[in-house]
Amino acid sequence: MKPALLLISHACAALENRKKVQALAAHFDLVCVTSTIEQRTILGRPSSDFDNDSDESSRHYQLIRLPRRGHSDTTFRYAGLSAVMRSRRFDVVLVENEPWAFICWQSLFWKALLQGDALFGEFTWENVERPSWKGLILAAIYRFMTMTTDFIIAGNQAAAQLVQKRGARKEAVHVAPQFGVDLINHQPASPAERKQLREAQLLHTDAFIIGYCGRLTEEKGIKELLQACDELQNVHLAILGSGRLEGWLKQQQKTRPWLHLLAPRPHFEIPSFLRCLDVFVLASKPVRTMELCWEEQFGHVLIEAMACGVATLGSSSGAIPEVIGHDEAIFPHGEAKALAECIRRVMNDTNLAKSQLERARQLYTHDAVAASWAGFIQQRLAA
Repeated sequence: MKPALLLISHACAALENRKKVQALAAHFDLVCVTSTIEQRTILGRPSSDFDNDSDESSRHYQLIRLPRRGHSDTTFRYAGLSAVMRSRRFDVVLVENEPWAFICWQSLFWKALLQGDALFGEFTWENVERPSWKGLILAAIYRFMTMTTDFIIAGNQAAAQLVQKRGARKEAVHVAPQFGVDLINHQPASPAERKQLREAQLLHTDAFIIGYCGRLTEEKGIKELLQACDELQNVHLAILGSGRLEGWLKQQQKTRPWLHLLAPRPHFEIPSFLRCLDVFVLASKPVRTMELCWEEQFGHVLIEAMACGVATLGSSSGAIPEVIGHDEAIFPHGEAKALAECIRRVMNDTNLAKSQLERARQLYTHDAVAASWAGFIQQRLAA
């Protein structure tokens, strides 16, 4: 008989992310609580492009949608969560959010009141310590979290070290991604497919194309990526996304005919962009200010590019090196010349892309991530 798992995750409102939940259902009698479908615009597209119930007939788990009270991802609570906890007995209650998120506190309260025998776990990405008074407050929150949580799944090694520093036992902490990648729509393109994909996106069919996909912000290393391409010859750079640097990039495009800006698109359309690239680059760099204290927590697009058979390079920031797993694909963050040299090294090297493809297939599929989570949780149940 499968253990009963209640998974509380606003991220699983996204259709693509629920593929991990489907994989988890092979190991658990699973109920997933997520948000009601919202009617709004995301990246210029209707929210139904990102969240809909087209997977309803194929689910091997129960999906319960609850309305959110509160707007941000860390200040909301779910109306009706107590009724879900009253409805049946669970062996495990697992919340995907940061330790200071209100939903974690709400879930812990109802779990303690209504599911006393269940294990309580949290998934966290947070991998940096905050400065000044914010750090002191969060340190206390982490202490309380580790005292009241039976296990923690950390999205990267630094997150695991952070919770252990605040009192979590090493055996109660597991490092694993939150989501995997779907190998059905993420796979290498044949030369003919690549040509068609490039034509459809108005990209040069015979050029060497370097790509980036994500937020267009300073901390993502966009400026260093352009500087690196300035040093290279006969390359094109394709950037897909939106953000604060969008206006600046349009200005740069006027003097760089090799720079191509593509509009943002839903997750399920990202593979068509990745599969037409020769190299993908994530050049993130850390930020340490009172307003923003951040370092790359995983970089999910890395495993998507790897699964598409594209040589994938990343900076030394945060979790990027542990995700990529190849030293030759890593360059010091913030150093454009080092990035240019890294690109030169892989321009005629097909071995890196092949090795990274195999790594993605072994470690980063939804099934592999679910199996990793399940093995750890079941081990905690047996402890």
